[in-house]
Amino acid sequence: MISRNTLLSMAAIVGALSPMSAVARTARFDIPAQSLSAALSMFARQSGLQVIAPADLATAVTSQPVNGTLDTRVALKTLIGGTGLEVASDKGGVIVLRAAVVGNAADMTADILVTAQRRPERARDVPISITAIGRQTIEKARINELRDLSRITPGLLISNFSIGSPVIAVRGATNTFSQIGVDKPVGIFVDDVYIPRNSASTFQLFGLESIQVLRGPQGTLFGKNVTGGALVFDTGRPSYGQSDMRMRITGASYRTAELDALADVGLGNDAAGRIAFSARRHDGWGRDRLTGQALDNLDSVNTRGQLRLRVSDRLEALIGGDYAADSAGGRTLSSIGAGSDGDPRTAESGTPQNFSRAVYGGSARLFLDTGMGQVTSVTAWRGSHSTDIYSNVAANYIFLTGTQSQALTDDRDHVSSFSQEIRLASPEWRRGRFVAGLYLASDVSSRRLNQTALAARTGALVTNQLWQGRALSQTAAVFVDGTLNLTPFLSVTGGARYTWDHKAADLAFSNLINSVGNFAETNATRNWSQFTPRASLQVKPLGSTMLYVIYSRGYTAGGFNTQAATKAAFDAAFEPETLENIEGGLKTALFGGRLTADLDGFVSKYRNKQELYFNNLTRVLNITNAGKATIHGIEAQVAVKPTRWATLTGTYGWLDTRYDRFVIPGGAVLTGNRLGSSPKDKASAMLDIDAPLGRVRLIGNAVYSYTSQYFTGATQEGTLSVPAYSLVNGSIGLATLDRRYSLTVFARNLLNRDYVLIPSNQVVLGRYLGEPRIIGASLSARF
Repeated sequence: MISRNTLLSMAAIVGALSPMSAVARTARFDIPAQSLSAALSMFARQSGLQVIAPADLATAVTSQPVNGTLDTRVALKTLIGGTGLEVASDKGGVIVLRAAVVGNAADMTADILVTAQRRPERARDVPISITAIGRQTIEKARINELRDLSRITPGLLISNFSIGSPVIAVRGATNTFSQIGVDKPVGIFVDDVYIPRNSASTFQLFGLESIQVLRGPQGTLFGKNVTGGALVFDTGRPSYGQSDMRMRITGASYRTAELDALADVGLGNDAAGRIAFSARRHDGWGRDRLTGQALDNLDSVNTRGQLRLRVSDRLEALIGGDYAADSAGGRTLSSIGAGSDGDPRTAESGTPQNFSRAVYGGSARLFLDTGMGQVTSVTAWRGSHSTDIYSNVAANYIFLTGTQSQALTDDRDHVSSFSQEIRLASPEWRRGRFVAGLYLASDVSSRRLNQTALAARTGALVTNQLWQGRALSQTAAVFVDGTLNLTPFLSVTGGARYTWDHKAADLAFSNLINSVGNFAETNATRNWSQFTPRASLQVKPLGSTMLYVIYSRGYTAGGFNTQAATKAAFDAAFEPETLENIEGGLKTALFGGRLTADLDGFVSKYRNKQELYFNNLTRVLNITNAGKATIHGIEAQVAVKPTRWATLTGTYGWLDTRYDRFVIPGGAVLTGNRLGSSPKDKASAMLDIDAPLGRVRLIGNAVYSYTSQYFTGATQEGTLSVPAYSLVNGSIGLATLDRRYSLTVFARNLLNRDYVLIPSNQVVLGRYLGEPRIIGASLSARF
């Protein structure tokens, strides 16, 4: 009944909205970051509004970029964000600006444009728990990879089992599966395109306009595999008639060398291009003391291109492509048992390790303005292939005894995916708005996994197993979501998505030492369908304050265990898992934007939670719908700007997670245990300064982050516990008054903490640490 009632409610909302006439509140904007006076002139021309600014407007102040079809007032507030201006009056098509008592907060605040509801909106106007980080914060806080992002985001934890196997958890929602055709509960999206394989998701973060972390189920607007949330990356777009180039050169410890560059080229009034490039390399943070091989080193090259075309007054196209390649020597899994030399930066595996990966893709995004709103079409193809060779055990076989053995893994995969989305976003009518769409996707993946084991002392081959698998995932979905303004202060939102999933898999398992039990299974297929609604109520007692309560549902798709060691385990497909979430929150901006705060509390319920465990009755390792779980949490984000030149941002997340039911057949009772990768407390504080100092500017950024103790899995073994840790990163430097040139020195892990990414208890105890202290300098220029 819930699906029928929700669909009827949505029909009523869309019906109420459709007859309303659009008022002149939206316009199409194409305003690049530039001097504020020039940007305000462009805004006035493109919006049809008159803008009166202070006569003493500083020429060195740079505006925020504004692109797309937006509400005119939202566009203006975005444009002047962080410039020290605010709206003094807004009457009769005339907007008067004035100098704020202090400037607006930095761009890790509510004024960043986000697309969490599939249309550009200010983050503070979206009834979703969201962390939005703009380009300036990405650059100043040196957010180069996903682990950097997790430091300053409540509810987000990112770690690595190996270089090619990241662990991404939002509010405790994650899994440790690496099988092809098996999905994760946190979705990664780049320019509206879903990244289907986890091994392709830990890319270098460069040339980005914004990062959005959406917490809680996003099943209505983003589809499957967003049970815990979604990470949304926006690469921006070039501006017509504008040419610009940004570059940063970095040198640091461990012979680190980095080059980041982004160039926009205006190709006339109706075309523009963008090229972004990043090259990074550093020596190893560790080494294998038996072979001398460097570990945790990096060689990475990334490039991205985009062509923007104004086909007509109503149609615009964005054509993009990207390619990235990186390689490394593998992870420094250091023994703290047999064979240990006491140095956590040395490994004792004594076997060659290697990681290499290439990720590539292309997309075409079309934007058509119609009388009913903007139609967006996103057509994309993506591909990746990776090789990850490592030792599962922290000690070489020469240090082992008795029946112990050293397990080794050679994991190679290839993924190709195609997706098509078409959606209609209505204008902002007086009574509300809606978005509706269709989504299609097809992913084909293959994997060759070879696991071997070497006997203690002798190194004799005692295990040699090979899995060769192929998986097909096909998805179709329709969705609609609408907001109805009941009064100027009260609105309701309802949405629903219906998804059809088809999965097929082939698997050949070979025990190359003992062929008994070998099997080859082809064309195993299963179909599922899921309904994922959401509903929310928003109250705005003040123009800058919103209270909301929201119900949402998400699911992670079912599939086949393509790493099964028996035919029965492979044939026993596992079902989708679902998560229902109820959440309430407050978003506010006070004192002219000097203080912004986002607060939320939530309760989430897992059903059919997917778990990988060893069944003691069947003696088989398999993925099964084993558990129910409950998650309670509180999250807070606060930004304060006490002066024009300083911004202080703080975040905090509290999690209380519990398995309501999880019993391993013939084994442990895990009911009552905490979920893995769910630290109870997670906090951060960031100070950003940008102050004039004579003929230059003093610029600096400092980040403190804390993560409390957590377990990597459900068993809560002490040997699989990650101890609490805190990290400090920082930078300080000088810039020209117009910020075109800057020189900074920086430190990562300033206090040189040994913090654990992944503990290991396979055969012997071991640990894999995060990066050591890195000290360096960067020279940046904008032309």
